[in-house]
Amino acid sequence: MNKKMIFAAPLAVAMIMTGVGSVQAAPSDTAQTQVLVKVKAGKSIDSVKQSLGLGASKDLGLEGWHLVTVPQGKADAVGQLKKHADVLAAEANATYTMDLAPSDPNYSSQYALPKVSAPQAWDITTGSTALTVAVIDTGVDLAHPDFEGRIVPGYDFVNNDAVAQDDQGHGTHCAGIIGANANNAYGTVGLDWKTKIMPIKVLSSTGSGATSNIINGVKWAADNGAKVISMSLSGTTYSQAFQDAINYAWNKGVIILGSAGNVGTSAIRYPSGYANVIAVASTDQNDVKSSFSTYGTWVDVTAPGSSILSSKLGGGTVSMSGTSMSTPLVAGLASLTWSMNPAYSNASVVNRIFATADPISGTGTYWVHGRVNAYRAVNGF
Repeated sequence: MNKKMIFAAPLAVAMIMTGVGSVQAAPSDTAQTQVLVKVKAGKSIDSVKQSLGLGASKDLGLEGWHLVTVPQGKADAVGQLKKHADVLAAEANATYTMDLAPSDPNYSSQYALPKVSAPQAWDITTGSTALTVAVIDTGVDLAHPDFEGRIVPGYDFVNNDAVAQDDQGHGTHCAGIIGANANNAYGTVGLDWKTKIMPIKVLSSTGSGATSNIINGVKWAADNGAKVISMSLSGTTYSQAFQDAINYAWNKGVIILGSAGNVGTSAIRYPSGYANVIAVASTDQNDVKSSFSTYGTWVDVTAPGSSILSSKLGGGTVSMSGTSMSTPLVAGLASLTWSMNPAYSNASVVNRIFATADPISGTGTYWVHGRVNAYRAVNGF
C-alpha cells in the first residue's frame, strides 16, 4: 500500500466537538502533564526519570515506549528528554477527537449501500463470523438490538475496565455502519452482515482521548484477534509512538483505517496520515466530495459520509455526517472482502480495495484510488 509522508506537526491538536447538527472547532492546548518517551535499547526509563525529576511511568508494551508523568511546573520536559543521551524520542501525549460533522436528522435512506454496490456484493458474500472488526472510538452500545450476537469482548481504556459501553453515541453509529444486523426487522443494516464487532473505548463522553489510550487500543485489538481496526478520529499531531503501534498491528496482519478529518483542507491528519493506514475521505450521494471532508493525494479512498443513517445510542437510528461515517463503511468492506478467503494477507485485501475503487471525479486530486466499490472488491477475489 502507499506510504505517506511523515513529518513533525505542532503539539496543539485541532478539535471537532460534536453533536447531531452542530460543530464546534477549537484548538486543544496540550498541557505536558504526560509525555511519551522511547528509551534506547538496554537503557532504563527509571534512570531517565530520576535525572530529570519526572514522575511515574507506564510501559506501553511497544519496544522502548513509556508514558511518563511530568510534575506540575516542570518546564519543557519534551525538550529536555530529547536531549537526554538515553532517549531516542519524546513527544507530548496529544489529544485526538472523533470526526463527526453536522448531520441531517431527517435523512431516512441508506443511500450509501447501493452507492458502493453492496446489494450486488451480498449476492456473493455477506461476510464471515471468523473475522472481527475493532471499533476504536467512544465504545459501542452493548445492548443495542442491531448488535445482538455480534459483539466480542473489548476494553475500556478511559475507565480501565472490560466494559466498553458507549456514553456518547459516536462509536455506536460507526459500529452500525460496519455491521448492524441484517434481516432482524429492526434499525439499519451494516455492510458486513456477519463480522464480529470488538468495542474499544479510547474516547471519553466528550469525544476526546489521549494518544496513549489510542495506542493501547490499537495494540489490544491486534493482540486479541481483530483483523480490521476502524478509527474515526483524528488530530494534527504526528506521534512516532502511534506510528509504531500502527506498524505493530500491521505486522500482525491487521488492516487499519483512519478518517481523513473534517477540516475541509488538504492538511495531513493522524492516524489517517500514518504509513500502513487506509485514509478515507467523504463523498455525498452524488459522488461529490463532502464540503467538510479533508482531502489530498495522501488520502487513499473515499466513501459516502454525508447524512448516513445508522445505529443510535439507546436504540433506534440517527443520521450523522463526517469522515467518521465513511471510514467504518470501508472497514466493513475490508472485512467483507476478506471473507472471500480469510487466508489472504492484509496487504492483498488492501490492494484489492484500492484496485477496485471507482475513479469518480476528484480521483488523483482529492484521493488516490476513488470511491470504493463492494461488488468489484469481492467479485472473483
